[in-house]
Amino acid sequence: MVTVVKKKKYLFLFILLLVFAGCKSTANNTSVDTSALSFDKGQVWQLVSLRGKEQPPAGAVVTLVLNPEAGTVNGRTQCNRYFADFSARFRSQSAEGCRYDLTFSYLGHGDVVCPDADMSAEERYFALLPKADACLLTPYTLTLMQRGKEIMKFELQ
Repeated sequence: MVTVVKKKKYLFLFILLLVFAGCKSTANNTSVDTSALSFDKGQVWQLVSLRGKEQPPAGAVVTLVLNPEAGTVNGRTQCNRYFADFSARFRSQSAEGCRYDLTFSYLGHGDVVCPDADMSAEERYFALLPKADACLLTPYTLTLMQRGKEIMKFELQ
């Protein structure tokens, strides 16, 4: 029984590594080199827009760090650190970049209270993150989408 569980775990990790191995472009004359696009452990993405509006307010930094091997994400908002599980499945590639189906679950965060404006921005972020169902990955940007519409945009720090 234990051997079967270990084999399933290793198979899952192998499949996960294949998914995150990168996105190969087959199109000619693309404007974005997508040959090495993947979610890399430890890359720090900084929020630049939320629902198309420039973010974060007044010098606050909101970050997202993906750990594809563990299927986890963490980061910080204006006031708190957060963590969640995530999964991504390669969907397609184009001149724009690589598209993935994406889910976030089990979102948790600290309870530090800060000024109302920062708390409001943080609450919007925490409400939107689990709604993301896809993303577009380019060499320097990560755009989270819900039903094909951009809800958050990050730049590589």
